[in-house]
Amino acid sequence: MEIITRKLKEIEDINEKFLDNKGVFKSIKLFQCILGLNDLESKIFSYLLKNEKVSTIELTKFFNMDRSSIQRVLQNLFELNLIKREPMSLKRYSEMKDYKGLKNRGYLYVYSVREVSYIKIQLTKLLNK
Repeated sequence: MEIITRKLKEIEDINEKFLDNKGVFKSIKLFQCILGLNDLESKIFSYLLKNEKVSTIELTKFFNMDRSSIQRVLQNLFELNLIKREPMSLKRYSEMKDYKGLKNRGYLYVYSVREVSYIKIQLTKLLNK
């Protein structure tokens, strides 16, 4: 327990080394270890940090993967309280992302990362456990 406490203190002291100006963790291996994330989960999380209101459509195109794999990763990140999701109309989404081929009826979920301060609190809680 003492080692974990000391490491937490080091993380707090050199916080800027773990985050760049957009809030992306530079020490991805430490981040993966603490949260138990695999490489794909880390890559998708990093993508979400850099882009707002992302849908599974966008992620499947970017990562060139099937939708079910992307949805499984998003569900895991959502359960860890690292990301949030909100429903959005297809019309609004297509206007926001400048997509022309989408139908204007229906809804989808868009995903965004929670605030970095909230994520740091979650990491601290996990380390304390």
